[in-house]
Amino acid sequence: MIVMIDNKDSFTYNIVDYVEYVSQQRVTVIDVATVSIAALQQLQPTALIISPGPGAPKDYPILFEVIKAFESTTPILGVCLGFQLLVTYYGGNIVHASRPVHGHTTRIIHDRSALFQDLPDSFEVMRYHSLMADPATIAEPLRISAHNDEGIVMAVRHLTRPIVGVQYHPESILSAYGHEQMRNFLRKAGIDHGCQV
Repeated sequence: MIVMIDNKDSFTYNIVDYVEYVSQQRVTVIDVATVSIAALQQLQPTALIISPGPGAPKDYPILFEVIKAFESTTPILGVCLGFQLLVTYYGGNIVHASRPVHGHTTRIIHDRSALFQDLPDSFEVMRYHSLMADPATIAEPLRISAHNDEGIVMAVRHLTRPIVGVQYHPESILSAYGHEQMRNFLRKAGIDHGCQV
């Protein structure tokens, strides 16, 4: 069972649509206000997705507990706020960007790691964020896996676990290879039977 934690964001169900299309599975969506570790453990998720949302990582203490409870057993994908939560959990700092970016595309350059398997070395993605990861504070067990031309961190990955985060919105129609990135995450999670794309 793939579980999406919804941080009350308007993009959540676009991500759900992408994941359901690629995986050919139903995604279980849980509102962040009702999240409990015990309830999540009963669901035995095969993958966890942490959605975008308003505010900053510090506003979502329950999600740090979720990461702690599942990091060693369950693949995790963090999108936008979810990315920032992963960066913070693993010791990185989230800071204010020099300028907020809402509804603008940027070209990313990646390291050809699992999320970007079989994709061009550089492509356009859509951004909606006013906070960003401080690259100088990202250290093991995370590694920067994508950045843009300005050096802003666009993706991170865990060095030994199937845990990845993206600052951008792969589900946006103006992000290239969104379905393919979801497919690659699901394959890394071992959920590739019947995958579309």
